[in-house]
Amino acid sequence: MGYSIFDETMVDMPWPEIEAAAEKGAIVLLPLGIIEEHGPHMGLAVDMYAAYLVSLLAKHKLMTRGIASLIAPPNYWGVSSGTSVFPGTFSMRPETMKAVVYDILASLKSWKFTRVFIINWHADIQHCRAIIAALKDARRDIAIDAICMVSAFDVRRLRLTGNEDYILVQQAPPLVGVAEKYLDVHAGSMETAVMVKYFPKHVKTALAKKLKATKLTFDDLKGLGKSNEATRQLIPDGYFGNPAGYDTDAAEKYIEAYSTNTADAIEGYLKRK
Repeated sequence: MGYSIFDETMVDMPWPEIEAAAEKGAIVLLPLGIIEEHGPHMGLAVDMYAAYLVSLLAKHKLMTRGIASLIAPPNYWGVSSGTSVFPGTFSMRPETMKAVVYDILASLKSWKFTRVFIINWHADIQHCRAIIAALKDARRDIAIDAICMVSAFDVRRLRLTGNEDYILVQQAPPLVGVAEKYLDVHAGSMETAVMVKYFPKHVKTALAKKLKATKLTFDDLKGLGKSNEATRQLIPDGYFGNPAGYDTDAAEKYIEAYSTNTADAIEGYLKRK
């Protein structure tokens, strides 16, 4: 990958190039995530690296289909109702995050960008609801076609219908290489594998291989964030899954499929408009 999460984004473009892209009808991809603890074996930016990675690969895939896109500066100020007890997890109030996302969209609209697709990698329910609230207000107030990419699972857990104009449902690839019996949702085998594959400098692989699987279920997941003590007891090392079981080949297949599905959904949406 490039030198940072700013590589190939708007951050490195002179303003006249951004203006020209808007005039030509380019869409914008907006990566969202959080700076959050991800176990003792990885740094805090896993969600941001992943959101940026999917956005970058989707941008490349869209380019081959004749669809021009820019990547907005990845926004890493998110909400964590589950892991904020751990040092390193920067958690915004939902209303703060909502305001930040809204203002990002307002800036883009003021430069004449009319379509923005949010690519979010942080699943916290309050975080996702803040995104939706910002989208609703922005679509109403500034008439921007701003949409969040979601999976069918997201639709169910957020109690949506799937037909809302502020979401775009994309197919979620299967989690190959992840045990099905127990959840692997935070700093486990898949996220560890993605980081080892694409951002290896930010993983302590020797330590990861020594970590024991958590063997937790959906019912256990509901306990995250109920109290600092409960969270520390549930995931004392800050991970929820099996870091030692990481498989970089499976991670590459997953990310390629994920970014392809993202590009497919966006292309399909644009063709319908």
